[in-house]
Amino acid sequence: MLTLMVKDNEQYAYLTVTGDFDPEQITSVLGLVPSESWSKGDRNERTHYERKFSRWSLESRLARSASLEDHVRDVLKQSLNYAEQIRQVGRAHTVFIQLVGWFHTDYPGFGLDSSTIAGLAELNVGIDCDFYYLYSHEREDSD
Repeated sequence: MLTLMVKDNEQYAYLTVTGDFDPEQITSVLGLVPSESWSKGDRNERTHYERKFSRWSLESRLARSASLEDHVRDVLKQSLNYAEQIRQVGRAHTVFIQLVGWFHTDYPGFGLDSSTIAGLAELNVGIDCDFYYLYSHEREDSD
């Protein structure tokens, strides 16, 4: 009998600002230190291509095994005290919360309670989802 090793699901979320800007200016306006940032024109070390836009991001502090909902709540905990500044940045640049999920075993579902939605509304940000379904219910090795 063949036993397959299946990776656990991984997911995370981050607040991100994209556009054409100096990331240091976003840090200065927000008063927050980003988890990651780059400038338009910087070289992407993974692809070796020039970046087409600037990005400033604040990631969830939770393990990648935590639920997407918990990741969103953690990003909100870090950023709600800066709501006015985030809305200000959002008038000049694109600001949203990015969700990323690699689903190796199954799709756990995703939903937000009203208080989390209210937090997103206070920041005036939307959500973008990048979900990758890396499993099949009809695998060759299933009985």
